[in-house]
Amino acid sequence: MKVLKILIKRNKFWIALAVFTALISNLSQMFFAYFIGELVNKIETRDTITFSFLAVPVILILSNAFTQFFNQFIGRLSAEKMAHTLRVGYAKILLMRSSKENCSVAAAMSVAQNELAQANSYLGNTFFDITGMAFMGIIATVFLLFQNVLLTVILIVPTLLILIYVVYSSRKLSGIVTAAQEEKAHMNKTAYAMIHAFPSVKIFGGEELCKETYNKRLQGWKKHFVKLGRLSSLYNTLSGILSRVPLLILFLAGSFMVIRGDILIGTLIVFLILQKSLTMAIMNLPNWFANFKVFTTNLSRIDIE
Repeated sequence: MKVLKILIKRNKFWIALAVFTALISNLSQMFFAYFIGELVNKIETRDTITFSFLAVPVILILSNAFTQFFNQFIGRLSAEKMAHTLRVGYAKILLMRSSKENCSVAAAMSVAQNELAQANSYLGNTFFDITGMAFMGIIATVFLLFQNVLLTVILIVPTLLILIYVVYSSRKLSGIVTAAQEEKAHMNKTAYAMIHAFPSVKIFGGEELCKETYNKRLQGWKKHFVKLGRLSSLYNTLSGILSRVPLLILFLAGSFMVIRGDILIGTLIVFLILQKSLTMAIMNLPNWFANFKVFTTNLSRIDIE
C-alpha cells in the first residue's frame, strides 16, 4: 500500500478529476433512469405530456454520451499518469543504486517483466473501471432509497446474503493468485540468474540443476494457474446465477405492490433498471479482490523512492 499511496499523492489532481467525471457520469445515468420511470408513470396516470418534457430524454441521451466519453477518457489518462509515475520511479531507483547494493540483474529484470508489467496492465484496464462500478452501486442504492424504502430493502437483503458467498470465493481466488505470483517470480529469477551467470554455471555443470529448479517452479505455477481458471469459472458461473435472485425477488415483490396500488409501474421500472448496478458491483467483488490483491502484491515488490 506504500507505493500505491505514493502514486495517488503524485497524481492527486488526475485522480480527483477521474473520480469527479465518474460521479457525473453515474449521476447522468441516474437521472435518465428516473426520467424513464416518470414517463411511464405519466402514461399510466394519463397525465399531460408536454413537448418540453419529451425534450428531456434527448438532452439526457446527449449528456450520457458526453459524460461516458469523458469518464473513459479521463480514467484512462489518469491510469496512464499513475503507470508512468510507477515506471519512471522504478527506472530512477535502478539508475541511482550502486553496483555494491543488493540488487541483482536477475531480480531487477524479473520485477520489470512480472510485477511492473502486471501493475501497469491493472492500472490501465481495471483500476478506474472498478472505481466507477463502486460509485454506481453506492449512488444507485442511495437513489433507490429516496424512491421507495421498502423495495430498496427487499433488493438489498438478498444481495447482502450473497455477499457472504462473494467474500468466501474472493479469499479463495486471492490466495491462489498470490501463490501463482510467487511461483512465477521465482521462475523468472531462476531463468535470468542462469542467463546472467551462464559461463560460471556451464563451467561447474550447473545447467541441469538450474533447469530442474526452473521446471519445478514452472509446474507449480501451471498448477496454480489451472486451479485458478477452474475455480474462477465455477465461482463466476455461480455468481451469474445468484445475481438473478435479487432481480427475481424484486420483480415479484414490486409486481405485488403495483397490483395493490402502493407504487406505480414507472417506479418498479426504475428499480429494475438500477438494480443491476448494485448486484453487479457485489457479484464482481471476487475478481475485484483477487485482482487488487495481485496489484498490491506487485506494488510491494517495486521500489520507487
